[in-house]
Amino acid sequence: MSSGLYSCVWGKFEELPEPYPLGCHSLDTAAVALVLWDVHLSAGQRKFVAGSFEVSECQARELVGFWAGLHDLGKCCPSFQSAPSGPDPEFLREEDFATPSGWMNEGSVRHERVTHLVLPSLLAAYGYDISVRPGRSVAHQIAQILGGHHGVYGSMLDRVALRHPERSEPRVGTASGWREQRAALVDVVHRACGRPAAPQRVASAGAAVLVTGLVVLADWIASGNQWVSARQRAWLTAADGDWEAHFQRAFAAAGPVVRALQLDAPQWAPASRFADVFPEITDPYPLQADIAARLPGLVNGPGILLVTAPTGDGKTENGLFGARLLGGAAGQPGLAVLLPTMATTDAMWDRVRAYVRHSASADTPVTLLHGMAWLREGYSTDAPDTELADDGVSTTAGDFVRRKHLGLAAGAAVGTWDQAAMACLPMRFNALRWLGLSGKTLIIDEAHAYDAFGHALTVRLLQWLGHLGTPVVLLSATLAGSLAERLVHAYLQGAGHSEPPSVAPAYPGWLFADATTGTVTTSATIPSTRAHALTLDQHLVRHTHDPKPADGRAAHLARTLAPLYDESEDPGAVLVVCNTVPDAQATYRALAARTGTRAVNLLLLHARMPQWQREDLTRRLLQLLGPRACRPREPWIVVTTQVAEQSLDVDFDLVVTDLAPLAQLLQRAGRGHRHALAGRGRRPAWAPTPRLVVLTPDGELPPPAWGNVYDPALLRRTRDLLATTAKGPVAIPEDVTFMIETVYADLNTLAEHALDDDRRRAGHDAAHAAAADTAAIPAPGTLTDLYPVTDRDLDPDLLTTRLGADSARLLPVYRTADGTCWLDPQCTQELPMPAPGHKRLTRDQVADLARLSVPAPCIYLSEGPDTAPPHQWNKTPLARELRLLPHRVTSDGQIQGHRTERHILRLDPVLGLVRTPAR
Repeated sequence: MSSGLYSCVWGKFEELPEPYPLGCHSLDTAAVALVLWDVHLSAGQRKFVAGSFEVSECQARELVGFWAGLHDLGKCCPSFQSAPSGPDPEFLREEDFATPSGWMNEGSVRHERVTHLVLPSLLAAYGYDISVRPGRSVAHQIAQILGGHHGVYGSMLDRVALRHPERSEPRVGTASGWREQRAALVDVVHRACGRPAAPQRVASAGAAVLVTGLVVLADWIASGNQWVSARQRAWLTAADGDWEAHFQRAFAAAGPVVRALQLDAPQWAPASRFADVFPEITDPYPLQADIAARLPGLVNGPGILLVTAPTGDGKTENGLFGARLLGGAAGQPGLAVLLPTMATTDAMWDRVRAYVRHSASADTPVTLLHGMAWLREGYSTDAPDTELADDGVSTTAGDFVRRKHLGLAAGAAVGTWDQAAMACLPMRFNALRWLGLSGKTLIIDEAHAYDAFGHALTVRLLQWLGHLGTPVVLLSATLAGSLAERLVHAYLQGAGHSEPPSVAPAYPGWLFADATTGTVTTSATIPSTRAHALTLDQHLVRHTHDPKPADGRAAHLARTLAPLYDESEDPGAVLVVCNTVPDAQATYRALAARTGTRAVNLLLLHARMPQWQREDLTRRLLQLLGPRACRPREPWIVVTTQVAEQSLDVDFDLVVTDLAPLAQLLQRAGRGHRHALAGRGRRPAWAPTPRLVVLTPDGELPPPAWGNVYDPALLRRTRDLLATTAKGPVAIPEDVTFMIETVYADLNTLAEHALDDDRRRAGHDAAHAAAADTAAIPAPGTLTDLYPVTDRDLDPDLLTTRLGADSARLLPVYRTADGTCWLDPQCTQELPMPAPGHKRLTRDQVADLARLSVPAPCIYLSEGPDTAPPHQWNKTPLARELRLLPHRVTSDGQIQGHRTERHILRLDPVLGLVRTPAR
């Protein structure tokens, strides 16, 4: 064979008429990477990568294209070229490509590992130093980056492997043909990308991870069926074997493809004033006005903005305005809004889409990121954006950015907080998360809403974001000052400030920390338009659902709700918030059995109901008590759980709640007297002002029925604080800071009078924080080896499990005597099966199953023959992960629940999932 790169060394073959040369795929990927650098990376990302390698942006662009083109260099090895599923090329029989006798008996080595092994010594010919130890070698860093293009980084090489890969691992191919072809491929790609000079400095971990993400993205695009088919046709048509011409054709084709995949960086209409961003707000809240007046003069680049204020003071608008300023100054135009729950995320997605329609100057997809996003009405390519702005800006997210791992690649994204936190875990393809996050400004809403494990991950997230120069906006209604300081310090430490200044946020108020200078600017306390007096009415009760004891919870609740059952009293709406689903179910049953001189409407809403039922009830509740609804003319009682804290924009006349930590109580109180009524009705005489009735169990906290839902220390501190407020109402927001600090004070500040449960809480939080620290990737400032960034494949359920979320989805089914399973109690809908000739259920079939499913803890229902989904669902994601909850249908139509060793589980049409002890 002639010298130079062989076109018979193949890179793609599956579903193609003939093998596609490795050289073509390599040049394709290089071309796509160059276009991604031009149109997908933000100005801030380009500056960060170039600065980290200490090269110009022009040189960095050429280098990234060159490196991306070498990602599959390892396919030029015996195990890949002779793969049984490959085309069996003739050159394998040549002496120059001989393989050691018996090498196949040792098993194959993955091609990405071969890339990692052979690349450093090849780069030495282009000025890359391999005489230093691997951790200080740019050649090794690039090899480790490219070795991670399938989502997991390989372990660092030793000095021998760095210089002599064939000696360390003969399976890479030691014969001259293998070495010459790999060298030829490097040379072809290097020439195509402009012969970039080697950088002389190892880049930071953040820059290395961003380059990895770009390489992975370029490879995925250049491996798409349509791309490969089109480029192969062009190669075969030209029939000239000209690698440079092929590269030019690929580069010309890459631009339109990248834009069609919606990977352009977003573009925003010019806006430097609050009125430019929100022209419809002619009379901004005081907090909005203060930020609008002062923040523009402080922002010169990346930084972190913290806004703390009660619900209703316009924090969301402040967040979006701050993101616009910070993103523009930092050269990070993308936007990501992160929230604690799916329900709040769904609502914010609608809001952000409206914002993008009227603020972007070009089409900008807005992705929705959580486990059930694909079921969200309107979130599919089948549902085009029907509310285009006047200039025709669309926010519809296409198929590509809706793929797994790629949601953050869109110009704007709204998701649950875990979508960003997972970037801090050593999970496969987390480089794509960092690529997507780093080009954006992140708004983290409800920054107080996470436990010790969640806060530890948030701290690590902020360290990386500070390191990457990614602006951040934190929004919170109830964030302890000590925690706020920890979060701001984490960001500044990531940005390189080892000893950041102390932080003391005002409430209501804001602060801005400049990532470049480390300077922290804090506002004065700002008046709130939501200022009001809140009566905190605590009652010590025996935690029982038996209505007979006068000091019991049930009896006290009955006395509190008595006006609703009395025809002589005004009607009204009361929210009853329980800490557990069983308590909510028992409370609902007791209230349903109660009688009076008038009937009371009851509604039960909690998380352990089928999705369709939760959606229907939520929609009904918003129609009844939403911000624009007229006050109901009949009495209403809504019994719910923690879903009321963040997910519902509803307005009650009175809120009754079980004891919870103070932050949660304040969130629940925010559902009372939430909106000015104007002409929509009036408050009942028995609830003229905001009042929160707190039913606190006497004795040890928490009562056994609550389990570990809340820390005993926080419950005790909240109980003690409420005892001091009995003399009169508390002022919101003036008293909030003192109250929050009292309850959430660090254990060390209370050491002299701490109780045992405080110590237990400290131990619990330390254990969870330590677990997060152990699981999390290292902080960026100390990281030189990329292996720990993806050192193992962690289960994505780790986050939901650690955060206490329901991690199993149960599908209620109804089994008749003949063994047939049905989806409904009436036994009219059989379980769906794939159509003849197909291996998977349709999207609509899976959507129907998801809407019927009920979230629950894994311990509720173990895996087994009775609970396993049909084997015909094994090829269908989500459906195969369901657990069947079988109900027995008797001959007379009675429904019997599923008996486990200790409990009986059944789905009640009103109560939802009911779990009772087996007798």
